[in-house]
Amino acid sequence: MADIHSSWQRDFDVYDRLNALGIDIGTKADAISDPRGRRICNLTFTPSGLVFASGTGAGTGPVTNDDQDVEDGYEAGREAGISHILSLHWGLEPFGNLNDVWYCVKCIGMVNSHGGGSFTKSPQVVDGYTKAFHDVFGGPLSESAEDGMDSSLSGWHARSAVAGYDLPGNCKIEPEMIFQIDPDLALRIIRERGPHI
Repeated sequence: MADIHSSWQRDFDVYDRLNALGIDIGTKADAISDPRGRRICNLTFTPSGLVFASGTGAGTGPVTNDDQDVEDGYEAGREAGISHILSLHWGLEPFGNLNDVWYCVKCIGMVNSHGGGSFTKSPQVVDGYTKAFHDVFGGPLSESAEDGMDSSLSGWHARSAVAGYDLPGNCKIEPEMIFQIDPDLALRIIRERGPHI
């Protein structure tokens, strides 16, 4: 790992956390569809080591300020987060794995809701997505955190949580994430497989 502050380095195996959370990595076909006829890719790798994940939808229908709606949106966000983590695993494979992720950089979380300021709880919905990354890579919201602090902050990320969208397929949430990996690993992937998957 890069020579970054120790609080972003992990003293645990990411896959041990996945197992503890009951998350199965499944197969590549489960996480990343065949590229034939697909208009966008799941992930784009850059020479700088930044990895961009395309938005992924989860849940169905718009979210209102109703507590149950917000909880359903939160769960949809978590589902989307797990989907992105699995896509990243298979996007790195066979050149690397999730332990090669240095840290999460930035999330944009778009929430399906009525516009005009009638919905005010988009951060609570996108928290479901955010928490998946804290749980797996480390962060203050993690299941492994004690007194609001985990042994690593590599799942912690900058974020926008915005509402008022009519999302594709009427999904509840469509978040995206940017990750940082070793630039040398990114260049190897780009050279040997190409920048997109």
